[in-house]
Amino acid sequence: MAMHADVFGRVQGRIPDIDRLTGGILVAALAVEPILGAPGALLFLMSGMMLLVLRPAEAVLDLVDYRLVLILPAFCLASVIWSEVPAQSLRAAIQLTATVVFAIVLARRLPPGRFLLVIASVQTAVVLMSVTTGNYRTDTGALTGYFASKNAMGATAALLTVIAAGLVLRAGASSMARTGALFAACLGVAALVLAQSIGALFAALIGLSAYPLLWALRRLNLPLQVAVTALAVMAAGTLCILVIANIDTVAAMILAATGKDITLTGRTDLWRAALDEIARRPLLGTGFQAFWQPGNPVAERLWAEFGIASRTGFHFHNLYLSNAVELGVVGVSIQVALLVATALGALRLALVAADYRASILFACTAMILSMTPLEVPVYFQFNFATILMIATLVYARDGLSARGASGMGARR
Repeated sequence: MAMHADVFGRVQGRIPDIDRLTGGILVAALAVEPILGAPGALLFLMSGMMLLVLRPAEAVLDLVDYRLVLILPAFCLASVIWSEVPAQSLRAAIQLTATVVFAIVLARRLPPGRFLLVIASVQTAVVLMSVTTGNYRTDTGALTGYFASKNAMGATAALLTVIAAGLVLRAGASSMARTGALFAACLGVAALVLAQSIGALFAALIGLSAYPLLWALRRLNLPLQVAVTALAVMAAGTLCILVIANIDTVAAMILAATGKDITLTGRTDLWRAALDEIARRPLLGTGFQAFWQPGNPVAERLWAEFGIASRTGFHFHNLYLSNAVELGVVGVSIQVALLVATALGALRLALVAADYRASILFACTAMILSMTPLEVPVYFQFNFATILMIATLVYARDGLSARGASGMGARR
């Protein structure tokens, strides 16, 4: 098998069909997990193990290359020592470790173009099935499809919209490919509207805005790129802080304008409860996924207060607060470092490579980051956004390294 680096990825040229097939199955299995349930998760685990078994020596080298990424699941595993529910923390941490390991190896075996195409194809089918045969809430009529909530449905529709829009804009695409991508993008927008998720709609707009932003930045020199990017980050951060600090006022404005109440989940009350828990165990937290467990008096009170009869599938609607409760300041710092590394790497690659694949990965990263103040999109087991973010980090670093090596070769 011939392998060589190009300006975008680690492996190009002839790639074994079994790698393409197994990697595609892994991505597809996780995408359809909301429909298939346990069989989808099992197929994900089986295909991930197959990637490791096919070339174990290379898999070990891949993991060594990205050993710093493994600090997060390692810390989650370590949290078993101080966890309030050690058995649950151990189980969840092992599953997260498998998810991160599979994502790293996947990105080393499946080219980014194929990765994005599989996501777009499978999620088009999932969203189409959700719209046509899925569930709608009886109280509001919001589309939930085959997902646990309208927000999860909206997040999937937003991701499809952003990826499909990038494929529509791809230079040199055939008319058939462009038509298919346009259909997927329109389907994603329709599902977003039906899901009635203001947060997902906002995230989709952030992701879509990445494309014109990249187009403009590529026309500036490096110092201006840095300055504009820094200003954009500062503006986005300031806006997020202002929105969170004045969430009740913002919610009232959105309710008046759209008729949708974004505080139905009582985010401000949940945030206060989270801050109280963080103050109790600030450094290391309660243990990975050890808080929302039956028997925890605070969790039981919040479940009762918000009418969560199942006593599962709930969180603090803020990635940083939610994960600080479970992993403390140390764990959240590791996660923030991963998020920042992914965003900067994806942005750098999108600017220097001017490649549609890099642009889409950055747009997806921007969308997921925009969700973190009001949702918990990453990092946890069997989670599609987690796979996407880890894979993006690998693609970005390998792409930048390949481009650097290519430039050095040209100078020689």
